[in-house]
Amino acid sequence: MAATKLDLIEDRRSELQAAFLAFGSVSEQLSGAFDSLRTQVAQLRAELGEAHAGKEHLAARLSALIKGLPGGVLVLDAGGDIQECNPAARELLGEPLLAHSFAAVLARATVCAGLVGEHTELRSGKFVNISRRELQSGGEVVLLTDVTESHLMQVFLTRQQRLLTLGELAAGLAHQIRTPLAAALLYASQMSLPGRNQEDLERCAERTVGSLKQLDKLVNDMLAFAHGGAAREVVSVSALLEQVAQWLRPALRRGIRLTIRTQAPDLTVRANAPSLVSAVLNLATNALQAATGDLDLELLARRTAEGRAQIVVSDNGPGVPPHIRARIFEPFFTTRARGNGIGLAIVKSVVEAHQGSVFLADSSGVGGTGEGAPCGATFIIDLPAHIIGLPAEASA
Repeated sequence: MAATKLDLIEDRRSELQAAFLAFGSVSEQLSGAFDSLRTQVAQLRAELGEAHAGKEHLAARLSALIKGLPGGVLVLDAGGDIQECNPAARELLGEPLLAHSFAAVLARATVCAGLVGEHTELRSGKFVNISRRELQSGGEVVLLTDVTESHLMQVFLTRQQRLLTLGELAAGLAHQIRTPLAAALLYASQMSLPGRNQEDLERCAERTVGSLKQLDKLVNDMLAFAHGGAAREVVSVSALLEQVAQWLRPALRRGIRLTIRTQAPDLTVRANAPSLVSAVLNLATNALQAATGDLDLELLARRTAEGRAQIVVSDNGPGVPPHIRARIFEPFFTTRARGNGIGLAIVKSVVEAHQGSVFLADSSGVGGTGEGAPCGATFIIDLPAHIIGLPAEASA
């Protein structure tokens, strides 16, 4: 029994020694791990310090950049109040800005507030472009870009273009007024014929005065188009063609037949009527001048499948030679000895001012009868039609 107890004690002592050895080993490992962890913590603290210093440096640099930007920067909260701004914004919009509504600041600082993405005029005389972007954290950031120089340059270029257009219109004014002037001279000459009664004299005088008034209005409207300010109204296309016919009839000679057709009697456009009448009259007069014999001339008003308005001027005259078709709308290009080459260029200018287009169709005119016969010419003026029930501006 005593031997057995001694054996048990010896076994327990051996186990305790092994346990102490294992504990010592684990303690050394834990101590090493703790030292390593402490080193890592120190490194992380150093890195965090460097990162914090870097962030402060980055924030300072970003703040300096925003302050030095030539454009104005505003930060708005969710309610639209200004929370931050840079010196350029203060210079453009004036004080006070912080804690004030951006809408109220715009109303105070601009001639016409609320124009985003457009050149907005400030009361100081400068022009700015306003851009706004939403922030993920809520609110908005607003960028004000000073575009005064580019705006003034655009105004200058627009003015130069208008002066160029005015020069072209002035160069072609004689061509444009030739037909109504001839009508006025014709009526005036009839007044001097012997045997005229009072009624005939009064009628000729009335038509002469009407022709001269039309010439005066035509000059004013063409100058207004050169300045981009010709007034427009909703007019009937059929009525426009009737006005053209009235001016054409005194110039018609024997063998010339004029036909007016309307496929859409209710067709209307928003236009400056005298200028558009003059453009159509120009096309018709060209057909009369090109004719060497009998001529069928047709004026047609129609609505396209897309709902647009078209005025078609077609004839069975000699037509336009293929080799010059691409150049007929060029200013000062002409094949006539006494032509100045400005008529069709003015037609194109007037039609484009109405947001339309004019072109020479490939098909033959009304009198084309086959190979060797006169193929004629067909000019088409394509315009946006006025939609009944909508404001004129909406359908233009």
